[in-house]
Amino acid sequence: MKKLVAFITLLYTLSFAQTDSLESVSVQLKWFYQYQFAGIIMAKEKGFYEQGGLDVTIKERDPKQNNITQVIDGDSQYGVADAVILRYRAQGHPVKVLSAIFQHNAMVLMSKKESGILGPHEMRGKSVSYQKGLDDSIITSLLTFADLDQGDVIEKPMDFTHMDFVNGGVDVSEAYISIEPYWLKEKYGIEVNVINPRSYGIDLYGDLIFTTEKEIKEHPKRVKAFNKATLQGWEYALEHEEETINTILEKYNTRNLNAGQLQYEARATKRLIAPDYIALGSVKRERFETLAELYHSRGQFEDTLAKALKEIVYVDAPPEPIFKKYLYYVLGIISFLFMGVILLTYYNRHLTHLVRQRTQEIEEEKRKAEAATSAKASFLANMSHEIRTPMNAILGFVEQLAKTEQDEQKKKMFNVIKQSSHNLLTIINDILDLSKIENGKIELEIRSCDIVELFENLESLFHGILKEKNLSYSLAFDSDLPRYVMMDGTRLSQIMINLLSNAIKFTPSEGTIKIAVKYNWQTENLEIFVVDSGIGVAEENIGKIFNAFEQEDSSTTRRFGGTGLGLAISKKLVNMMGGAISVQSKLNEGTTFYILFHSILLGESEGMEEKHSKENVNSGALLGKILVVEDNKTNQMLIGMILEDLGLEFVVANDGKEAVDIFENDASFDLILMDENMPVMNGVEAVKRMREMESAQERQRTPIIAVTANALSEDRQRFLDAGMDDYVAKPYSESIIESTIRKYL
Repeated sequence: MKKLVAFITLLYTLSFAQTDSLESVSVQLKWFYQYQFAGIIMAKEKGFYEQGGLDVTIKERDPKQNNITQVIDGDSQYGVADAVILRYRAQGHPVKVLSAIFQHNAMVLMSKKESGILGPHEMRGKSVSYQKGLDDSIITSLLTFADLDQGDVIEKPMDFTHMDFVNGGVDVSEAYISIEPYWLKEKYGIEVNVINPRSYGIDLYGDLIFTTEKEIKEHPKRVKAFNKATLQGWEYALEHEEETINTILEKYNTRNLNAGQLQYEARATKRLIAPDYIALGSVKRERFETLAELYHSRGQFEDTLAKALKEIVYVDAPPEPIFKKYLYYVLGIISFLFMGVILLTYYNRHLTHLVRQRTQEIEEEKRKAEAATSAKASFLANMSHEIRTPMNAILGFVEQLAKTEQDEQKKKMFNVIKQSSHNLLTIINDILDLSKIENGKIELEIRSCDIVELFENLESLFHGILKEKNLSYSLAFDSDLPRYVMMDGTRLSQIMINLLSNAIKFTPSEGTIKIAVKYNWQTENLEIFVVDSGIGVAEENIGKIFNAFEQEDSSTTRRFGGTGLGLAISKKLVNMMGGAISVQSKLNEGTTFYILFHSILLGESEGMEEKHSKENVNSGALLGKILVVEDNKTNQMLIGMILEDLGLEFVVANDGKEAVDIFENDASFDLILMDENMPVMNGVEAVKRMREMESAQERQRTPIIAVTANALSEDRQRFLDAGMDDYVAKPYSESIIESTIRKYL
């Protein structure tokens, strides 16, 4: 009996020893330790690899070695590469992508600020340093975009210290957007132009986790465990940025990096990973098609690309169900008396499994839809803010310059800039609010519209490009055309800008463009003709040109560029305005667009009354002290000029925390102008602190006005709910600032 117990104990111990043993593997990085590989580092440090039964060695890059072929040759089981991995698959190497970490490629090209090299077109005849065969997907894509061949640039081997670039030995160098621009400025004071493929519509994968078919075939469980642990490591690193940076500095700092560099890299890395919009690790075969098309256009790997695209991404095959594996054995030992019971049980379980599986699929689809809606809302809010901030400076300073300008010609130019900027802003507002467009909820603003001035301004707006292409442009009005009609002038201007821009784009040099505007007093129809002598549209393709994101054919996009949105938006707006748009065209002869509107004449005197009513502004003197909370230096200068013109005293705070400190020590402010998106402390949090301070100290409530580029429909109510008294959206005019301030002073 004792011997039996001892034998069972021995078996128990051996089974646990076998379970606790770890499989040794290694992962080959594509560079030295830095935040770029934070997920792999934290997967090791936090024990995620061990939980998966793995003892992982992390290998830094040897610049003299090809890190991809090191994995192919078996020096490591796993590696990190970017989209160029497709090249190796097309060359017959059995590599497989497990996960995409960087949804956008971090690799860019850079040139010195003073070099004048701002994009790929300026690279002709310039020396370019890059890793041939490893990171050349970026140079390939940019050269293809600029219609340049490999021989049009001077190839230089990559100098990993970047000293050739610093000392002027090369004009353009590959770099990681997440670290090199910061490092060059901090160490050498060199500012660079970043040539980012994304700026030219080329968005390739960045860092990918890959392995070989041999590893997948021989160790399928190990592959799954490594991939899962790596993604866990990235999730942890993104959620614990400070801890991750400290870990790299303490244990993996082989290049004397500092906290500032790693913090900069961490922020850039998060943007490249895009975890708020795309599931971490998500990889789609379709994303490799862009690179495949680039290779194909350059005559590379034509015979193997299709097969490589099909095989590049690893697909996790589900494990074989246990019941199938042992089905015949079970049937062989079970009595025929229980055959019916077995079959019924199996059928019941199968149905239950299908119901459960479908329920999970529905729940997953619902989760993805909700995540997509949330991501879109976040994206629209960020884009609205980023566009409105510089637009505020453009409109504001044009307004200030125009105030003191006496030259009529320059005043006319300022007016065109101002009007064009307002049109652009209005268009941006509706494009950003995608849900409104998709649901057909764009509201038309019907008012007196000076159509003569509107059409005359078009020529001023496009004067430069018309002159550059030596195009003959004419504008003809019916002799009895009414000057003022009731319609949405902004939308009409948007339609005409799209049509005229289209005509200019597709009309060769020394061609003609004619616009004619007619009004039928009997039917009250407004008719507009846009006629060009351009390349025309083939009859079979006319139906395509009003479709969103489509042009006549793919060659049109390559030759002339564009998104294919202009005509689609114009048609939708014309229909919304109760009109119709049609087109007639002959290939190589030209195109005529015809627009028909039903309009109501508005007398000139009524239009003038509307104009004079806008100019009637109270000019009484303003007195008071204002706290301006704004982090953008340009906008600080603009609001300062406006307040000085109004004769108001003001103090500027650079962020919310600084504003709270000033407010705590100075109770003499009559009004606060508060931005929202600021470093250190945002506007909403600052207002919360100020209101708490007023309550605790029994101070009189100070009016606070939100002055912010957060201008979506729901933002105004959010700021009022946070304790603010009013709201001004950027971009703003001096009159809007003045009229808002007058409510409270």
